[in-house]
Amino acid sequence: MLKVAILGFGTVGGSVYERLEKSRKTIEKQIDEPFQITAILVKDRQKDRANLKDVFITTEWEQFKAHQKYDIVFEAIGGIEPAFTYTHYFLDQGIPVISANKKLVAKKGEELEKVATSGGAFYGYEAAVAGAVPIVNALRGTLATTAINQVRGILNGTTNYMLTEMIQKGRSFADVLLEAQQLGYAESDPTDDIESFDAWYKLIILSRLCFGKWADPEQISRFGVSEIENWHVEVASDIGCQVKLVGDARLEEGEIKGIVSPAFVVNDELLASINGVTNGVVIYGEDIHELAFVGPGAGGAATANSMVEDYLFQKRYKGDRVVIAESDSKESASYDVVFVNQASYGECLHWAEAHSVNIIESIPHAEGEAWIVKDAAVDYLHQPVYQLCGDLNQVKSRQHSKVL
Repeated sequence: MLKVAILGFGTVGGSVYERLEKSRKTIEKQIDEPFQITAILVKDRQKDRANLKDVFITTEWEQFKAHQKYDIVFEAIGGIEPAFTYTHYFLDQGIPVISANKKLVAKKGEELEKVATSGGAFYGYEAAVAGAVPIVNALRGTLATTAINQVRGILNGTTNYMLTEMIQKGRSFADVLLEAQQLGYAESDPTDDIESFDAWYKLIILSRLCFGKWADPEQISRFGVSEIENWHVEVASDIGCQVKLVGDARLEEGEIKGIVSPAFVVNDELLASINGVTNGVVIYGEDIHELAFVGPGAGGAATANSMVEDYLFQKRYKGDRVVIAESDSKESASYDVVFVNQASYGECLHWAEAHSVNIIESIPHAEGEAWIVKDAAVDYLHQPVYQLCGDLNQVKSRQHSKVL
């Protein structure tokens, strides 16, 4: 009989327990043997857990790890410590660990994968990226030898919900943030979501899988959504775009380069139609052109579903993604949208002249102007800047615009 343990029993850990019990007969038929959830490490021993029968429950790590020899451990703690110490211990013992901890995987994944390899264990983190969307194991299994040169996605359900409300209902950023917190989509401290750390962690993980190596975090830029204003959304609508928080990574001369930032996504792009808390990931390659994965990006049930399927994946499939020949993305022009108000006009004009910026179009608004720029040194600018994702030929303003 397989011995199963769960680290953490909050929303995700509790949902893993429920999913295992609900699907017990199906899972046991898949793995061809019975299993038992034998131990759970919890933070608060006083909570009512009367429904947990024949399960050893403890708040003490030493008791938990000494309870018995486990066959599989589900890690649902979150954060770096003590999750790193616990995960390291089990992988080193040759015990598979399934995690939903995006921060841990992004920051310590390279080290933990080495420990897993040395210990002969599986380290699974399907649930760490895009909730129920099966992108990680699609890359590890179905697309194990497929060359990929770019990955792009909407990776944070909270901000996507907020932006959807701002666009479709004309609501303010502060208003939708408060509602997202009331609905449980955003934490009381929403920093990880609105400053794009959450999506940044996920893009680092996706980059490792797509390109076969861990990125230098310094090469993945990160910009939050807190500077988005209503008039930015109005300009986007005017030129046929949707405002989204987009993560984009690609190979350039063998190095992984990426960015997570607000973007203007042209309406005919698939990501433009991803609304609410839904996540979407698109991968690009010479042989596949583009493949899209879309689904629920958050929630205990969605995350637990991915964790259980991750476990079943490692039982059925012993290989992993192999990248031998790196495939650089094709060189193409990059376009950004720079927002200029009256107070910053002089500074922006000086920036444009100093860096020989190619301003393709200037779109007027009562609050200022939006400049579409090509291959510009936007890192030197302190104004709100948006990636432009999609075909520039599809960007058309209904208002009078001008070329500067």
